[in-house]
Amino acid sequence: MLLAGVLAAAPLPLAAQQGSRRSEQDQARDAVRDGRLAPLSQVLSALSARTPGEHLDTRFSETTDGRPVYLVTWRTPDNRVVIFVVDARTGRVLEQRGD
Repeated sequence: MLLAGVLAAAPLPLAAQQGSRRSEQDQARDAVRDGRLAPLSQVLSALSARTPGEHLDTRFSETTDGRPVYLVTWRTPDNRVVIFVVDARTGRVLEQRGD
């Protein structure tokens, strides 16, 4: 499945994760500014309209075939945690996983 491929990467040491996350954010910000990616605010607004709840976290990643994605962690009103895999170019939800 798509999410399994995205999440299958081996964990990095904490310092590397923090540096990597900063780099991911910089890359995503530059791509949004250049019009290559959908703004995260637009993605979160669309998710909020489709699925009531609370945004917990977002990570920028790529699928195994190189497609940029937002991994959005969301908590529903009944306290279920859902992860949305969202195409970062179009803002379309590719997959939804959760309890």
